[in-house]
Amino acid sequence: MVVLPTHNEAGSVGGVLENLVETARGAGLDLAVLVVDDASTDGTREIVGDLAARLGVVFLLARPGKMGLGSAYIDGFRWGLRNMPEAEVFVEMDADGSHDPRQLPRLVEPVVEGRSDVAVGSRYVVGGGWRGGALSRRLISKGANLLARLATGLRVRDATSGYRAISRRILEAALSGRTTFESGYVFQVDTLLHFKRLGARIVEVPIDFYERASGRSKLSIREILRFALWCLKQPLRRTGQPT
Repeated sequence: MVVLPTHNEAGSVGGVLENLVETARGAGLDLAVLVVDDASTDGTREIVGDLAARLGVVFLLARPGKMGLGSAYIDGFRWGLRNMPEAEVFVEMDADGSHDPRQLPRLVEPVVEGRSDVAVGSRYVVGGGWRGGALSRRLISKGANLLARLATGLRVRDATSGYRAISRRILEAALSGRTTFESGYVFQVDTLLHFKRLGARIVEVPIDFYERASGRSKLSIREILRFALWCLKQPLRRTGQPT
């Protein structure tokens, strides 16, 4: 089951959904997609509704306002665990075209085969990389991942990646033992660290990351500062010192 958060993604969401369904069918994957929409005003919901009726495997969870990426994933995961008991693997993915649906089979393979609990789509392992995008964005990403590794002890080179596959078992354990997670840019590292503490086996799978096909990046200076502050607090938490 793919969880796809959206907010004004009318320019890309239709192509992403159609490519996901086509790729899954070609690979023999039994797919469901849940679009978690935060009150889009550009026709995103209408596009998703039309495709849901036509494709039969697309579902829409409409939220009343812009509530954030992290809570969109958590709401989507909880919906899937409750309504899709047959779903064995849950996938995080962006709807803006930066994540290639054609790489979905390769991403989920280690989890489907039981070799890992979490598979992170990585730009920073052999075979992965960026396609397009400003040098400043790449430097921010690499700096953030270096800071995350130093702060948390995670041995994942692309801990901020938002294209990942998670086993049902580890996701149920994570959500039953914790009710809230960080939101925004730091959400990916926060959840990955929690999975690791639960004993999850984590692997990185090379992916191509594409600069978003439409609209503007939602990564702001404020988000970057929140991320840095969160990372700086982690060594203190690990040693039991007050933060």
